[in-house]
Amino acid sequence: MASVSRMVVVGLDGATFDLIKPWAAEGKLPTFARLLAEGAHAELRSTLPALTPPAWTSAATGKNPGKHNVYNFYKVSGGGTGKLPLTPADLRSRRVWDIANVYGKRAGVVHLPLTYPPEHLDGFVVSGIMTPKGVEDYTFPPELRDELQAHVDGYRFDVDADALKVGDLRAFAEDAFELQRIQTAEMLYLFEHKRWDLLWVMFHTLDKLQHFFWHLMDPTHPAHPGATEFADVVLRFHQLLDEALAGVLARLDDDTGLLVMSDHGSCRLESYFLIMNWLEDTGFLRMKNAARSPLKRALGGMGIEARGIVQSLRRAGLGWVPRLVPGRLKAQVPQARASFARIAPHVDWSGTRVYCPSAPGSGLRVNLRGREAEGIVAPEDYDRVCEEVRARLLTIVDPKTGRHVVHAVHRREEIYAGPYVDNGADLLVETTDSYCLIEGMGPAAIVPAGQNDGERTGNHRREGIFLLAGAGARRGVALPTLDICDVAPTLLYLLDVPVQQDMDGAVAQGAIAPELLAARDVRTDQLAAPAEVAATEMSDQDRRAIEGMLEGLGYL
Repeated sequence: MASVSRMVVVGLDGATFDLIKPWAAEGKLPTFARLLAEGAHAELRSTLPALTPPAWTSAATGKNPGKHNVYNFYKVSGGGTGKLPLTPADLRSRRVWDIANVYGKRAGVVHLPLTYPPEHLDGFVVSGIMTPKGVEDYTFPPELRDELQAHVDGYRFDVDADALKVGDLRAFAEDAFELQRIQTAEMLYLFEHKRWDLLWVMFHTLDKLQHFFWHLMDPTHPAHPGATEFADVVLRFHQLLDEALAGVLARLDDDTGLLVMSDHGSCRLESYFLIMNWLEDTGFLRMKNAARSPLKRALGGMGIEARGIVQSLRRAGLGWVPRLVPGRLKAQVPQARASFARIAPHVDWSGTRVYCPSAPGSGLRVNLRGREAEGIVAPEDYDRVCEEVRARLLTIVDPKTGRHVVHAVHRREEIYAGPYVDNGADLLVETTDSYCLIEGMGPAAIVPAGQNDGERTGNHRREGIFLLAGAGARRGVALPTLDICDVAPTLLYLLDVPVQQDMDGAVAQGAIAPELLAARDVRTDQLAAPAEVAATEMSDQDRRAIEGMLEGLGYL
């Protein structure tokens, strides 16, 4: 009989079969090729938006964001005009490691989002993305930090995004490769030296590289520069991950299974859709200074952006020059106000019906009276405004390509279900592949990507990866698409822990060895709702550190 008592999950943020399968078939990724041949695999449909915090949280809870309350990196504050970084206190559901603990299983959680400050777990935690830079309390138990520093050569916590802010791709790539080697050593150390029944490790750096190096590996991308030293960066990083997985496979015993998964897939990004520009152009949003100055129009027409200017100055050792430019002049330069936080003070809320507080969240909010601080849309007009925006978004055609920019627009109730639906955006915008929603304002509503070093040319798509191998896995099968909410119940089943009845996902039985299914029923149970985690006061310094990290990675 197939026996399984322990599970290892290796999360590869942003991994896509669109790259992995061809490279595996060419012999460039032998471990992935082995997993595809010997295990069960499927595309894994992500959340909407296909974004790190909600997607990993849905994988870990088995629930949609309407039940776990995580929609983005941020939550809206200040009557709709502000944003605060999420913390574990915002989570409203148990995760699979919490459930495993209740049933006597030990768990190790490494670099997952929303794990700072680290929770007290029967096992261990190393916190992940959205941990403020420079903090020292990122492990549980606390002494694990010193242990990792003592046993993992060069141990450190995360990639340095500062290089991206100045467009230094070489420094960023070198740092990313070094960090992956460190994190692989960290994973294998914890695998061998700690007691666990569930070990869940997430590697986030692949997603970052694909965001900024896609055009350099793709000769058909409009921004491809020709021969470049960076052409094989993404492939070589996959090969580094392939080696990490080989290390895990070499250590698996007959009772341990392996799940390799991603929170979402990735694809090329050719153009930015500046949604706030479009909202202004169509009259849904009004700026205090609606007229574009001649300087702003002229610079925009030449394709000059503030970010590109600043990056060039920094590379030349003249990073101090922008500080001498008057604020009034900076405000005239396209995309100088890159994020919603910078745009919000310039919005005329008395003439604004719809706005975008967070493009990574793919969401629009109605400026609703009684909810927003300066809301003007009457509750009885809410549905009409939503439908008007939806209808008009679906008609947008890129004049350069003739392609529709927006694939679909959803009301939140059409996507989410649960007690926290109202915390989601009013409208969710799915752009067509190769277009990316951003909240900055610039010379036009549609602008090409990759015009400056450090701009994103890789985008998220909803189709991620699911690869189950080792103990408990069915061998050599390709399955229909699974849902990311299926991950948690599948893991619980493999750990012989009851699946929770309020989960949206189901056990992926097609991926599991038939003899195990015959011997072990799918048990269900329902634990009481967890006690809410006390909110942790975040200092302004920590908040700015998180914002700086997200801005450097193109999420803000």
